[in-house]
Amino acid sequence: MKHRLRALLAVAALVFAACGGSTATSPIATSATAPTTGGTASGTPAAASGTPVATNGGTWVFGSATDPTTLDAILMQDGESIRIAQQIYETLVKLAPGSASTLVPGLAKSWDASADGLTYTFHLQTGVKFTDGTDFNADAAVYNVNRWKNLPEALQGDDYYDITVFAGYGDSSLIKSVTKVDDATFQMVLTTPKADFLTAMTLAPFSMQSPTALKAHNADKGSKDTSNDYWQKAPTGTGPFMFAGDFVSGDHYTIVKNPNYWDTANAAHLDKVIFKPIADSAQRLTALKSGTVDTIDFVDANQLKDVSSDSNLQLVTRSPLDIGRLNMNQNIKPFDDINVRKAISYAIDRKAIIDTFFPNGAAQAADSDLLPSMPAYAANATIAGYDQQKAKDALAASNCHAPCKIDFWYPDSVSRPYMVDPKGEFEAIRTMLEAVGFQITPQHLAWKGGYTGAEANGKYGLAFIGWIYDYADPADGPGIFYSTSLAKCGDVTPAKPHNCEAAEDNPAVVAGMAKAIAEPDAAKRTQDWKDVMALINADVADAPLVWAGSSLGLTKNIHGFVPSPTQTEYYNAVWKS
Repeated sequence: MKHRLRALLAVAALVFAACGGSTATSPIATSATAPTTGGTASGTPAAASGTPVATNGGTWVFGSATDPTTLDAILMQDGESIRIAQQIYETLVKLAPGSASTLVPGLAKSWDASADGLTYTFHLQTGVKFTDGTDFNADAAVYNVNRWKNLPEALQGDDYYDITVFAGYGDSSLIKSVTKVDDATFQMVLTTPKADFLTAMTLAPFSMQSPTALKAHNADKGSKDTSNDYWQKAPTGTGPFMFAGDFVSGDHYTIVKNPNYWDTANAAHLDKVIFKPIADSAQRLTALKSGTVDTIDFVDANQLKDVSSDSNLQLVTRSPLDIGRLNMNQNIKPFDDINVRKAISYAIDRKAIIDTFFPNGAAQAADSDLLPSMPAYAANATIAGYDQQKAKDALAASNCHAPCKIDFWYPDSVSRPYMVDPKGEFEAIRTMLEAVGFQITPQHLAWKGGYTGAEANGKYGLAFIGWIYDYADPADGPGIFYSTSLAKCGDVTPAKPHNCEAAEDNPAVVAGMAKAIAEPDAAKRTQDWKDVMALINADVADAPLVWAGSSLGLTKNIHGFVPSPTQTEYYNAVWKS
């Protein structure tokens, strides 16, 4: 959610020390007060004595933007799926509530890293069970990690985080081996050092799932196999909530308190959370004001003043950590021509986009995939703002002279903090591109109908996309957007490592990213990323549009919600008065 102010996020320096053998043992803390690193809340009610006292019970109705697309953790790509998963599953390592970089224990109570940054030993919590009664132990952890490493071919087309974090499957995976030491200890050995490895392990796709449930519900058979009903009927984790068996597509998804949660000090207060999908932001606000829902996410920029001035509501704002952009796939003509890519970037009046779609200070014009709050950020020296004449000149110098015919993709049935009105923004940018010599053919697909998967698999030449950082490190942005692997790109297996999403196969970029990701020294790593970003920007690998914040609206009877810039938000601390 990047944007202008609150550049408070201290990027990922803690992870680098982990490569030298650090151990974490502090307990996970939950709080009813939002940390400054996570965001701010206005109008939080308090008891006469000061801090309100949490009470147990009740149902929290959350107005989400859409249904989850899957709850098989390793296959998740979208925020709505991850929102639910963070409540029913747990990872080995967690981000502290409200933080973008501070690591705390999860299902691993501590960990050690070898001096060479290749071997990680995880010491597990004991006495933990999945909600189906299966023991969580080293055997279960090894099963999950081996599933990531050897993801069945039927699932690989639906995968994103696994392939981008670990670079491949089987012998091509960054995971060299995973072995049980004893019931409460296991080791992962990497093929090459990855300085952000422990932070990557906080991502919800790397949650632990019950091997029993995965097998019983044929999770490895792929989404097209009707015998695979795992995520719709039996997503099974160790978290403070559990799936209630109540999912009606387009209407609601229900989770309930886990009565046997292992971490009793951090057990859920609420009895139940119902996620109710409401795609339209105006309808979400109406539902909040009427009391149909208790909370809504992604409050439209035009609605910020309305929510903050309503005495019955509270506005919670996340510290910004996201980027909205236009991806340009160099494998698809005419986007293989850098002058076409330059023409598109120069043609876009970002200020006009922000004034129309992101009022009330909700966004800032972006010139990079990184954010100014990140030490590796540097102003883009290749494309400097809006310039119609430069756009026309670049197009004239390209192999696609005016009228240059291109397809332009945008998603339906979704609103994201970096893309609040996809069709409206498409129409605005379409006019800008046509003004400099492009001829646009609109293309669109439902966000939940396969848009994100197709975009990630390199099927679109020009497409709206965005990214909410999972943690404050370039490895989680450009390190994912421009990663290469030998995995299938769509239905094609590349002959050599390939960047599927943008086809940014510049050898210098690939080598530079590998160097940056492996570098354990924070200062050197920052400079490595600056060097990489200079190369990416010179290639015009995408057209950054906005750094945008995001806000939630809550009724005054909701307490204990801790906002996170990464949207890693835990609902066990939430309670209702």
